[in-house]
Amino acid sequence: MADSKPDKLSRRGFLAGTSTAAAGASAGLAGCATAPPAELSGGEWERPPNQRGRGNRQNLIFLNTDTFRADNLQAYGGNGLVKCPELDRFAEDCVIFDDCYPEGMPTIPIRRVLMTGRRIVPYHYFHQHEPVQTPGWHELYYEDQTMSETLLEAGYNTALIADIPHLQRPSKNFHRGYRYYEWSRGHEVDYYEQAPADLQDIVPEHYPKEFWDRWVEMNPGRPDFMRQFLANRNRYEQECEAVIELTAKNVINWLRRNHDKQPFFLHLEAFDPHEPWDPPKRFLDEYMPDATGPKWWEPPYADIEVPQSGIDRLRANYAGESMCVDYWIGEILATIEELGLYDNSVVVFFSDHGTLLGEQGVFLKGPTRIRRQVTHNPFLVRLPGKEKAGTRASGFIHHPDVLPTLFNLLELDPPPRATGKNLWGLASGEASPHDGLVQVYGWIGAIRTKDWQLSKVVDRERLGYDYETQLYSLAGDPDELTNVAAQHPEVVADLGARIDSYLASGTEITKGHFHAKEDYSP
Repeated sequence: MADSKPDKLSRRGFLAGTSTAAAGASAGLAGCATAPPAELSGGEWERPPNQRGRGNRQNLIFLNTDTFRADNLQAYGGNGLVKCPELDRFAEDCVIFDDCYPEGMPTIPIRRVLMTGRRIVPYHYFHQHEPVQTPGWHELYYEDQTMSETLLEAGYNTALIADIPHLQRPSKNFHRGYRYYEWSRGHEVDYYEQAPADLQDIVPEHYPKEFWDRWVEMNPGRPDFMRQFLANRNRYEQECEAVIELTAKNVINWLRRNHDKQPFFLHLEAFDPHEPWDPPKRFLDEYMPDATGPKWWEPPYADIEVPQSGIDRLRANYAGESMCVDYWIGEILATIEELGLYDNSVVVFFSDHGTLLGEQGVFLKGPTRIRRQVTHNPFLVRLPGKEKAGTRASGFIHHPDVLPTLFNLLELDPPPRATGKNLWGLASGEASPHDGLVQVYGWIGAIRTKDWQLSKVVDRERLGYDYETQLYSLAGDPDELTNVAAQHPEVVADLGARIDSYLASGTEITKGHFHAKEDYSP
C-alpha cells in the first residue's frame, strides 16, 4: 500500500514562505512560474483553449504502471533479475529518455503532476477521508487543467482505464476530462470483498512466525491489511490470474471498439507490480520453480531484518509480478499493431517510481528511500513509422515536463497552467535546461545532480521521526549504497540550499482549491 508513515502529521494549513519563482530559476531547477492569485473563497476553472482542427491528429496511448523499476528493462541497463521480453522489444522502436525523475511522490502526487504538467511541491497538507495520510495526497484542484480536459477540447476521444485503488476512491476526481472511464477492482486494501473477522494461515504459509510477530509489534495494523488483501485476492482469482489481466483486457476491448474513433487519448493506469507481490505461478516459476515455504507476498515497509530466504522469495515475487505486467502490456502492444494504430499513434510506456529490493537491507519506497532504485523512471516513446527508433534522449527531465513534451509531439499547446517544459529537444541532442532535479516525499526532500544525490528533512516539525541526511557520490557509487554526507559538508550545504530555494519558489504556485467560487459563473 502507499506509505502512510510518519504517523504524526500535522493538520495545519499551507507551508510558510514568500519567496518568488525567481529563486528557483536562479538555482537552475525545474518548474518555476508565476501563479494566478488564489482566493480563499474558491477557485476558478478556465476551460482549456479550443484546439479543434489543430495539431497532427495523432492518437496518444499512455501506458503507465506503478512500482516498475527502470532497470527492469535492458534499455536501462537491466538489473540481472527481471525479464521483460515484450517491453525490451518495444524499447528497440522507441526514443529512450535516460534521466526521467519525479518531483512530488508517491502515487497520487505523481499523477497530479503527470495529469497537469504542473509542479506540486512544496506540499500543502490536507487531511484525507481515506487510509493514506501523506503530504500532497489529495484530489486535483478545482482550477487544474488536465491532459484529458485539454485533449477533449482539442477534439480527442478520451478514455481512462485503471485499477489503481487510490484513484478510484470517492474523494478523488482523477477521471475528469475522460469521456469514458473504467475501473478494475481488488488491489490491496480496496474494499472490494468483505474481509473475514479472523486472519488464518498467515503463519507459516506467508511468513516465519518470529518475523510476523515482530512485524505486528512494529505495525499493529498489518493483520487488517492482510485480511483485506487476501479476501480481495480470493475473489478476483476466480476470474483472472492477476488484476492486470482484467485491466489489460479492458484496454484491448476498448481499442477494438474505438480504434476508428480518432484521434483518441487512451490512458492506462495499472497498479502492478506494486506490492503485494503475489505473481501467478507461471511467472514465479521463471525465477523460483515450484517454490515452497513462506510466500512473502507483502514486503515490509518497516526497517525490519528479513532472513535470506525471505529476501530471495521477495525478489522472485517482484520479478514474477513485473514479468506478468510485461506479458499483459505485450498483449496490449500486439493489439495496437494488429489494428494498425502504430501508423498514427504516439505510444508511451512509463512508470511512476521503482522500489528497493533489499538494497541497504530495506524494501519498497518511502520518504527515507529517495534513491535511484526508487526514483529513476522508464520513459519510452514510440513515434509513427518508428521515427528516431533507438535514440537515447539524455539529460534530466522532470515529471512536470512530461505533459508539455508529449503535447509537442501532437503539435498542440499544453494546458495554460502547466509549468513544465517541452524537452523533446533532448532526442535531438539538445542539452537539458535542468542541472538538478528536486524530489519530495512526505517531509523529506532530495536533489539529484550529475554528480550527487542528497536527501534531507524539509520540515522537521512535521516529520515526526529522526532522519539522517543522506549524500551519495554518483561517480563512485552509482547504486547509492554508501552515505558520504559526513565527508562532504560543503556539498550538503550547497545542495541543501538548492532544495530550499526550489521549495520557496513554489509556495504560491502550488496552492489551489477544491471547490468553485460561489459567485463564479462561466
